[in-house]
Amino acid sequence: MMTVESVTTIRDTSGDWRPAEPIRLPPIVAWPPRPLIIAKWFFGFPGYLWPMNSIWFAIALFTWAFLTPDLSAMKTFEFWWVALLYVRNVAIILLLYGGLHLYFYILARQGDERRFSDKPFARNTKRFLFGDQVRDNVFRTLGTAVPIMTAYEALTYWLFANGHVGFVSIESGSVQFWCWFVVLLVFAPVIHALHFYFTHRLLHWRPLYKFVHRIHHLNVEVGPWSGMAMHPVEQVIYFSTVCVQWLIALHPVNALYQIQLAAFLPAMSHSGFEKLTVNGKDSGWDSGSYFHYLHHKYFECNYGGSIAPMDQLFGTFHDGSREAQAAMRKRMLARRGE
Repeated sequence: MMTVESVTTIRDTSGDWRPAEPIRLPPIVAWPPRPLIIAKWFFGFPGYLWPMNSIWFAIALFTWAFLTPDLSAMKTFEFWWVALLYVRNVAIILLLYGGLHLYFYILARQGDERRFSDKPFARNTKRFLFGDQVRDNVFRTLGTAVPIMTAYEALTYWLFANGHVGFVSIESGSVQFWCWFVVLLVFAPVIHALHFYFTHRLLHWRPLYKFVHRIHHLNVEVGPWSGMAMHPVEQVIYFSTVCVQWLIALHPVNALYQIQLAAFLPAMSHSGFEKLTVNGKDSGWDSGSYFHYLHHKYFECNYGGSIAPMDQLFGTFHDGSREAQAAMRKRMLARRGE
């Protein structure tokens, strides 16, 4: 039986919390289209552009301008510049993932407000390396995810520097060039969500799940460090989203933004909290965590990102309601022939 004290304290007897309202998908995936509502969501705060996607792009632009070697220096692979990319990426991931973990779980500045589960992270268990969930997650993130992320980034710069990508016939620096640059920036989160949906469904194919994706799903109770805690094979598949930009991007910043989205979004979607609040006030950051948290809880739903309608189209969307739970159970029973 649910007890309702306020919007932020709805918990069942097992300690699980859910938002008071079902998940509402962005208006861009609604039919028929409602242009004014879409425009308000697109330009509003919080909305599609502001604040999060703008923050991610600002980080990508700063990274490119001040923390990346000149493209001409990356025509040949050399240890110094690849190592520089790796050290820089480790520092950024430590700031984001470590910062969120510090805020939510060590300092507990938000307490359990809007936290999906009040259960602690696993310790003293053989399920995780070092017998500790957080240590396992940190090791997998910094030990394999960041090197794989860096390898994709280094290869991307080498490809651009040698003219192997970025060859679409639009004159560099022209109005058309910059228009395409902006279009790809706007659609990068959608590209990420689409790529994630299809590769994620692939990873739930029984052989890949058993030997690869199962590692990530050991994280039942999720935290920021759970985001990229995957088998190395899954990390290679996950970061292959940048390959889309190899085909269509004209500027390395588009590819860098795509890579960093793939690196940053898991920390948010696995935070374990619906929102980040500061002094009890909504910060404007809505991570969509509950959308993905339901996937960790039930496995058979919400494979993609809420920004793309793939789960709706393929019947795997779960909005957190009892009706959606019943529909998912019916679908699972039908699959098993029961």
